[in-house]
Amino acid sequence: MPFLIFLRDNARWVAAAFVLTFFSTAGQTSFIGASAGHIRSEYGLGNGEWGLIYMIGTLASAFTLPHLGVIVDRLTVRKVALIIIPALAAAASLMALSPHAIGLTLAIYLLRLFGQGMFRMSPIPRRRAGSRRSAARRCRSSSSATMPVKPC
Repeated sequence: MPFLIFLRDNARWVAAAFVLTFFSTAGQTSFIGASAGHIRSEYGLGNGEWGLIYMIGTLASAFTLPHLGVIVDRLTVRKVALIIIPALAAAASLMALSPHAIGLTLAIYLLRLFGQGMFRMSPIPRRRAGSRRSAARRCRSSSSATMPVKPC
């Protein structure tokens, strides 16, 4: 099946997966790291303290993700999006409004969990749903939704 025909036939799934992948950048290391200097100065943190906060948030989200991630397999894309989009918005708001390092740690945890984790994870089963007929279609769907973020 030519690639453009595939995109036409699966446009809804590929577009949804692409949008979710695109908005996952709010929890990505490169996005948070670009603001690290401003965050450290705002909270009066040294490099080690910021690293500790970032490590705690990242590891906690990594331990939580397998337990929370099962909703991706059990719920529809719409329901998952209705959970993770407001959660990511709340995490970003907490990051902006928190006056203390404890709130910053929670914000990093939530940004990493919902941005990096759930936004990146949620398109995966849906890409498969649009391409169950063969492994080749599944690979094409996966690479279309995440390019150039992740190779097939």
